[in-house]
Amino acid sequence: MVTEIVRYHTLGRPMLVGTTSVESSERVSNRLKAEPVRRLMQYALVRDHYLRANNLEEDGRLITELVPFNEAIDKITPDALRSFIKPHGMSSISLDDDKNLNTILDILRLPEIAKNRLKSVLQGGVPHQVLNARKHTEESQIIAGAGAFGAVTIATNMAGRGVDIKLGGEIAEEVISAVNRVLGKAGIKDPFDMTLQERREALQKADPSTYGIYDAEVQLFLQYFEDMESVKQLGGLHVIGSERHEARRIDNQLRGRAARQGDPGSSRFYLSLQDDLMRLFGGDQVSGLMERLKVDDTLPLEVRLVSNIIEGSQTRVEGANFDVRKHLLEYDDVLNKQRGQIYSQRDRIFVKEDLSEDIAEMLEAEVTKRIDIGLADEEGPWKLIAWLDQVQPAFESKTGLFPSYGFKLLLDKIGSDVRPSTLDLVSKSIETEYAHAMRAIEALIDKTEESLEQQISEREDALDAYFQGLRDAEETPRPQKILEEVTALVRLPLKFSNEIQKTLGEDPEDAKEDIQELVAGQLTIISATRVIGAIQNRIGEQIQWPSPLPSEWDELSDILLNTARDAFEKKREKLNVQITHDIDALLQRDPATDDNGKLRLLLTLSQGTRTAFDQKTHKQVRQLFSRFTYIFYAAQLLENSEAETVIEDVMQHLDAAERALREIWGEMEFNRISQNAVKLADFGPAARIAFGEERLNEAVSTLPESDRATLTASLGKYMMNESHRNLLLGAFSELWVEYLTKVEALRVSIGLEAYAQRDPLVQYKGRASEMFAQLLEDVRGLVIGRAFASRPRRVEITPIETTEVASAPSETSSVQIGGNKKKRKRH
Repeated sequence: MVTEIVRYHTLGRPMLVGTTSVESSERVSNRLKAEPVRRLMQYALVRDHYLRANNLEEDGRLITELVPFNEAIDKITPDALRSFIKPHGMSSISLDDDKNLNTILDILRLPEIAKNRLKSVLQGGVPHQVLNARKHTEESQIIAGAGAFGAVTIATNMAGRGVDIKLGGEIAEEVISAVNRVLGKAGIKDPFDMTLQERREALQKADPSTYGIYDAEVQLFLQYFEDMESVKQLGGLHVIGSERHEARRIDNQLRGRAARQGDPGSSRFYLSLQDDLMRLFGGDQVSGLMERLKVDDTLPLEVRLVSNIIEGSQTRVEGANFDVRKHLLEYDDVLNKQRGQIYSQRDRIFVKEDLSEDIAEMLEAEVTKRIDIGLADEEGPWKLIAWLDQVQPAFESKTGLFPSYGFKLLLDKIGSDVRPSTLDLVSKSIETEYAHAMRAIEALIDKTEESLEQQISEREDALDAYFQGLRDAEETPRPQKILEEVTALVRLPLKFSNEIQKTLGEDPEDAKEDIQELVAGQLTIISATRVIGAIQNRIGEQIQWPSPLPSEWDELSDILLNTARDAFEKKREKLNVQITHDIDALLQRDPATDDNGKLRLLLTLSQGTRTAFDQKTHKQVRQLFSRFTYIFYAAQLLENSEAETVIEDVMQHLDAAERALREIWGEMEFNRISQNAVKLADFGPAARIAFGEERLNEAVSTLPESDRATLTASLGKYMMNESHRNLLLGAFSELWVEYLTKVEALRVSIGLEAYAQRDPLVQYKGRASEMFAQLLEDVRGLVIGRAFASRPRRVEITPIETTEVASAPSETSSVQIGGNKKKRKRH
């Protein structure tokens, strides 16, 4: 390809070299510099002399002696060329030698008059312009000169499209203006309306003495036509493709840059067997054919078979790309339908005045779902009670404390005699909480035992395989080396005793059981330490563990359970004494004759304060903590209840909570606005909804009490409605962005389904539909989870002062395990 560029440039024919990337353009540009061009011509000179010296012809067959030079041109050195050709009677490969220069002219099939241009090429390389997407400002100038005499332009296939390359190049506006002035002085009217050819003919008829100061511009103008004629005689613009694109359309666009608007032109494409297109489609077939026929791969090969393979490869790639674009549109259709549904809901939220029905439907659907799941839970509906208390916690209403649903169930259990019924309720709450904690600890111990047995079995199998390898080894490693390898194998910090190391030095097989016992004990210590830490965190107090603890897990687990049960029992007895003392003090302060007082009593009893140490300030502080929870006892009250009954009861409770919130918001908003309000219009849309447009100019001071109540209710409803509007919009915006990320990840990975003989598009539609349904559920859950979060008044409870001192659980690493070691039987 470089040889062809050098030849046509020397003749003066303009060329456009097309590449597929900016990197390829830079690579071709480097090949046209002086040193690579000189090296290429020297190799051509050596090859020509070798063929003539051995009476060989250039028939395309492989020449074994020249194979060492079948490398990149920058790896071929002049010394290697001289050493090779000197025995064949060639003493110099200098291109300054006139004889060698004439030989290069013959090789390139150049006339004698091109000798001087060839010398300049060999001395300074091929002058050229590189056009790529990085040169935005220079693009028009490069394209304007691409058709000039001897111009070489290297461009990516995408650069400079849409602009015709004129043979001979473009004429500068300054030159045309100067020619117009000369023609005007020569007496020609309106030279601005003349074509370039008419201006040329007029200048040729004019007296050269009239050119004056514009003589240089006139000569440039006339030279432009001479260059144009020379370029046309040479064949016009010649397009060279450095490689073939995946799409024939791109190749045809590059090929179509030549021979436009009736001008002459030609094109030629080069393709390497290392190009992506040939490497992926048919390159091995062509390469094998060339090896069998012993074709010289340094020479360009023009075979119809290669062209057919290339066209077939391009057809397959185009078909694959078409399928990708088609599937991409089908994938987008799925997302567009979902996007339309989301945007339509958002638009409806923006314009709908009353959203209470939407929130009520979402609330009922979410509550029904949660209740069905909660009542079917094997552990009991405590998760349902926890969720309901989180969604709608207790808050200060207009008439006093409004309970959460869990506390509503508890208030029904407190009779007229408050003290004994409250003590009984608290005692049962503590008992059910501790019973739940013990069940969780038992489940943790059982799960830990299964995991421990699996870990021990895996380590023992690995040790069996390791010692089997030691038996088969020619030389037994040192005990220290075995320790390092076993430690890395079992992933535990082991330390061998002197007895084990001595046994390893004599016969490693005899030490296997001791090492397995050591590994099992280490794993048991790790598992027991984790369980002990979890138990202490669950109880929240330091526990005095028996020391040393046994190393056998069955015995150890029994001790852990019994110790935890005793610790819970001691804590329960201590807490019951504190509750009995505290309830008497609280009832003296407030007899709790109504539900408000009873609820405040229950909330106060469940909380306390204790002395703690602040790590930052190094001072003692009073710390608020939860002494116990009512959730598990409230859940016990729901057991064996019908789902329909619970749903109806919960919905009635939440409706009452929403009405109470509306009353609070309405009262607070009325008090805030009425401080500066003069007319009803000052209360905004709420007044318009309550009284209509005709009463907005009425004075606030003259409103009767009934209208004030109506306005307060309208303000509360409006505030709650706007809160719900912001909540819905925020939920859709937040979760929709996350959903788009997940769908994009699904679209990228869904192609792997084809390996399982499943249609990726069908799988994508199914999974996207499931994900969208989950999105709507997540939006509903997020909205309901925050629907009662906007509470203007917080519950203020004065906690019980206790004498308890907060302390962190004892360090579990200090617990000693394995006092009496026993041989562990392998199962």
